[in-house]
Amino acid sequence: MRHTWSRTATGLAAAVTALALAGCGSTSAPSNAPSNASHTESRAPGQAGAEALARHDRLFPEVAAKCAGVAATPPSAPAAAPTGDGGTWADKYAENHAYKQTVRLLADAQCRGEAHAARIADALRPAGTSAVLDEAGLRAALQRLGYPAELVNVRTSTGAPGFDLEIPEAILCVSGLLTSPPDVHPHGMYLDGGCTEPKGGH
Repeated sequence: MRHTWSRTATGLAAAVTALALAGCGSTSAPSNAPSNASHTESRAPGQAGAEALARHDRLFPEVAAKCAGVAATPPSAPAAAPTGDGGTWADKYAENHAYKQTVRLLADAQCRGEAHAARIADALRPAGTSAVLDEAGLRAALQRLGYPAELVNVRTSTGAPGFDLEIPEAILCVSGLLTSPPDVHPHGMYLDGGCTEPKGGH
């Protein structure tokens, strides 16, 4: 029995060695092998991939219906900074507030964001008049609308509950404040990351 096991082990070792030698010196995948390169490298910041958008549209069909046919075109160029004597001050101001900058949304993401903002504002509007929601109530209301708790940051600002919501499938954010009427708006993610405005600056 010991000799039989020894021959078997020797055969397995030889097979493993042969496989290892066959892979030596080969660093490229076969031409027909699928590539692991991410398509996000060729997309503009804030532009979701087709699979992610399809998943979003299945989750929120009413939003998809409102934005059907909207192309992922770049937003209009931002206004030019002041020149002359005011240029230095404007540049310094922009530098000091760079942490507040967000990724600019493409047209299709802007449309989806506005549609999300509208459906959230409509759902929260009755609460904004008589029965004001607290943070727990606001979080529960957003969950009922289909936004997972782990993607919602609920906070209190200027005495009113507010929220920052990430919609990863469309790579956009929706933020709001439960005023009367509710103030809800879409925006891109902050350059420092996330959907909640970072605290700080210099």
